[in-house]
Amino acid sequence: MGRPYPRRTREAGLQERDPRARGPQPPRDRGAGQRDGSGREPGRQGRESEARGRRDRGSGGRPPGRGRETPPRKLEQKLYALESVVDRGFDDVPDDSDEGSTRRIHWTIVKRTVADQKTGKPMSARYALQREGVESEFPNLGAARAAVNKTIVHPEKLTLSKAEHVAAKGNR
Repeated sequence: MGRPYPRRTREAGLQERDPRARGPQPPRDRGAGQRDGSGREPGRQGRESEARGRRDRGSGGRPPGRGRETPPRKLEQKLYALESVVDRGFDDVPDDSDEGSTRRIHWTIVKRTVADQKTGKPMSARYALQREGVESEFPNLGAARAAVNKTIVHPEKLTLSKAEHVAAKGNR
């Protein structure tokens, strides 16, 4: 590593750079130096247009939009879809054709997920209720279960914890 730069106080830096701190300055002499009739200094005629042309073309004649100025390209996401059965059951409904009997209608709730293949992060999830060949979609599982009149009042009672399993086995 090289030597650190000498530090200046903030006030010293402001005094050097601030035009008000320097005081009044004499007006510039605009007539100094030789110029041709076009108002340009001699020898500068061709250089400006060359430099301007180089800037307009971009770096090295390549098409614009490369290098540092380029916004990063967003790669196209690779997505995959998967379906999983979340719940299934049946309803016993009265049969219209045969009075006094019931007909059993089976239903299935399927979760359809679209996920990013690279990260595995789910992008969207929908729940489809399949019943008698008819399919209806719902935004969440609760809505799909409500459509088949299946409500879980106490979900904590469905799955026992490890401690509850041990306690249940110990009582036997």
